Amino acid sequence: MAQPSESPTTTPASPAAGTLARFYMTSDLRAATGLTRTHLDFYLREGVIVPTARTESGYLLFDDAELSILRQVIAWRGDGVGIREIRARLARHVA
Repeated sequence: MAQPSESPTTTPASPAAGTLARFYMTSDLRAATGLTRTHLDFYLREGVIVPTARTESGYLLFDDAELSILRQVIAWRGDGVGIREIRARLARHVA
């Protein structure tokens, strides 16, 4: 599995922890999951995954939690679960 590239923006996870939060760009998510741009865009449009932040340039950023959710979604899709059911399981709805 490909390792995500260095993210353009990192911020402290919490002042006490002193660790940096990991952010992934869409290309990092595709590399980590093997999804095509079309599939990732579909999941974004459907509200299955939600960007955690944006760079000043407007690039979408995702955290480890969203990467985990995306991997779970891929597993559910592999089991034949439909997108509506996935949104219900995640309790996410398109605005």
